[in-house]
Amino acid sequence: MLDIGFPEFLLISFVLLIVVGPKDLPKVLKSVSSFVRKIKSMATQFHSGIEDLANEAEIAELRNQVQKIDNKSIMDTEIDEIKNLEDDLNLQSLKKDINEIKNSNKTKKKSPLKKKK
Repeated sequence: MLDIGFPEFLLISFVLLIVVGPKDLPKVLKSVSSFVRKIKSMATQFHSGIEDLANEAEIAELRNQVQKIDNKSIMDTEIDEIKNLEDDLNLQSLKKDINEIKNSNKTKKKSPLKKKK
């Protein structure tokens, strides 16, 4: 995060020792380290909160996709049933047409026709 090398660290330590003084230096270092820990924990909590929101959004999207798939499968079964019904109706209408043709042929045969010889 911060690229502080050894020379920079010595310079900061020297300035801090002069500004704060040797008596209060441990107290200041303790308060600074606790402040840094708090900042890190807040950043971690923020990051985990964002990840939770992203996961919830992904889960909601997955639920929507599953519902669409379920709806499609329900629609597909209904369409298949309608097709089967149409096929049955077509078969029945074909049988009816065939029977009508047979009946019409029978009535024609019964009618007297004059054959030329």
